[in-house]
Amino acid sequence: MSLEAIAALLGHRSLDMTLRYAKIASRTVADEYFAVTEKVEALYGQPAQLPADAIGPKMARLRREHHRLLGNGYCTRPPQLDCAFESICETCSYFQTSIEFRPTLQAQHDHAAAHDQTGRQQLFAQLLNRTDNNQAS
Repeated sequence: MSLEAIAALLGHRSLDMTLRYAKIASRTVADEYFAVTEKVEALYGQPAQLPADAIGPKMARLRREHHRLLGNGYCTRPPQLDCAFESICETCSYFQTSIEFRPTLQAQHDHAAAHDQTGRQQLFAQLLNRTDNNQAS
C-alpha cells in the first residue's frame, strides 16, 4: 500500500503524520513488508492511484443525497455550512427525524419528565408530535 493511500485511509492530512506512526525501524522488517506488498500488488494488479481528496461520482451522489445520522434523527445541513449547534441538534432547523427514531425520542422525553427538565420535555414532545404527524400524512 502506498504511503499516500495509508494516509488517506487513516485520515491524516500530512505524510509526516503517517510517517510518524508507520515508521519501519528494522531493515529486515522493511524488506519483508515490501516483499509482501509486491506479492499482493501482483495478485490484484495496481489500480490507478487517486489523490487522497478525490471523490468519484458515486461518493459525490452519496454526499448530496444522504445526511449525517444522529442518535434520534438526521442532520440535513449542507456540508459546506458550518454547524453552530454541535450538541443541540434537535433545535436546529436542519434537524429531521422519522418514525424509526420514535422509541429513542420517547425515552428522551420520559427521562426529561422524570428529571423535571420541562424545556427538554417540551422539545421532545414537539419532536414526537412532528413524527406522529409525518406518519399520519
